[in-house]
Order: sequence, then structure tokens, then C-alpha cells
Amino acid sequence: MRIAIVTLLLCLTSCSNVFFQPDRQLHYTPEHLGLSYENLYFESSDKTVLHSWFFSQKKSKGLVVLFHGNAQNLSSHFLSTAWMVKEGFDVWVWDYRGYGLSQGSASTSGVYYDSLAALKFVGELRKRKPYEKLVLIGQSLGGNILMRALEDTKEDLPINLLVLDSTFLSYGSMARSKAQAVWFLWPLQPLAWSLMSEKYSGRNSVEKIKAPTLVIHAKGDPVVPFKFGEEIFNRLNSEKKWLWPVEGNGHIGALGNRKVDYDKKLLELIESN
Repeated sequence: MRIAIVTLLLCLTSCSNVFFQPDRQLHYTPEHLGLSYENLYFESSDKTVLHSWFFSQKKSKGLVVLFHGNAQNLSSHFLSTAWMVKEGFDVWVWDYRGYGLSQGSASTSGVYYDSLAALKFVGELRKRKPYEKLVLIGQSLGGNILMRALEDTKEDLPINLLVLDSTFLSYGSMARSKAQAVWFLWPLQPLAWSLMSEKYSGRNSVEKIKAPTLVIHAKGDPVVPFKFGEEIFNRLNSEKKWLWPVEGNGHIGALGNRKVDYDKKLLELIESN
């Protein structure tokens, strides 16, 4: 039993690290897609300097903001929303601390404060241009971070559509899910819940969301189980909410994928809200 507990603790430590897997590598550039952009920098509350890409145009249908997932950095994740630039939207993609060109090292507390700074910066972008539409997209870990930030932000943001793509509510639930994959740790799964801090998670934020919200989740998602997307949808109190179950076993692969029609459906949903 002692060995099993030690193994569980090691698993949980690994799970904690898995929530943040940044790198500094430049994976793709907007030039590859023929897109022009600005490098914009802003500060978190502790003066950590964060990096972002801003795709803007003279005439814009609205502003799209991406809170990306846990691995790599914005140079890989921006592909999920880059297609929206050619559809007439301004797109802003930013990196948490420790990712890409952003300073510092990633942590649950640091990223939480970064997310509040990001929403404040969204308010500043809206002062530059009177956007008719505001779309916030949180993918995987970014969805959890975004939900919590929306609860605590002091910004008054008129969100036309919130998109929660392949995400989850609880760090503990994710840790427990990982523990379930190791058969000899099954009896100790409850410990996975109790040992993971929810201080900065969006677990209790979902029911406070009022904006129109779209939940996207693959039925066979191997990273974040589909049941977590269903849980989010069921707990939402938004008057307008939608659940798009995606066929297959991909993770955050629906948007920006030319093989499926979710991009077109998303544009139609934005237009109607």
C-alpha cells in the first residue's frame, strides 16, 4: 500500500506538470499563411511581460480572442483561429508566462493572474476599435483558465459568444482521470481529488456564466474525456447554450480543420448572436 501511495503521489506530481507543457520553439508563423500581424506585449499584475500576436484589419466583423491549451505556445495554437482573419475578424492570440516569448515560468497562480491581465487587455483593444462582436475561445486548459478569469475579471465585456473547446472544470477530476488509467491505483482515486488544488480552477465558475456559450468536444477525446464537456454543458445557466459532439478521437481538432464544417457553423452562430 505504501508503494501504491508513493506511486500515486508521483502520478499527481506528473499530472500537475502536464497541465503546463510550454516551449519556446517557433512552430509556425503567420507568414506561412500570408497573414500580417503585430507583436503586442502586455504586463501581468506582477509585471511579468507577456507576448501576443494581433491580426487586425481596417474593417472588422469583430474581435476573436484565444486562450490556448497547455502545450507548446501560440505559434502552434493560432492555427485554430487564423482562418477567421480571412473571414473578416480581428484575432488576438496570447501566451501565458513561460510560453513562447512570454517571460517567467508557468504555474496555476501565475497563469490565473495572466488571464485577468489578458481580459483587461481585451478591454483596451476594444477601446481602439468599436467591435460589433466579441468572441472568446478557450481550448482545453485554456477553457478552464478562461472560465475562472471571467468570474473574477473587473472588465465589463459584452461577450457575443463564448466557446469552450475540449475543456474541463476541475484539476482534481483530470488528475483522477489520469489515475484511472493506472489499474493498481484505482482504489486510491479519491486521493487524486483531494491532493489537487482547485484554488485557481474554473470548477465553480461555470454556473455564473451568462454569455451565449458553445461547448465543443470530441466523443473519443483521449486527453480530456467527453464526459467533462457534457458536465460543463449541463451546469451552464446561460439562456443560450449549445453542445457540439464531435465524431472521432481528436483533441481540439474541430476548428480550423478544412475536412469538417465546424468553421462554417461557428460563423453562422456568431452572426446570430
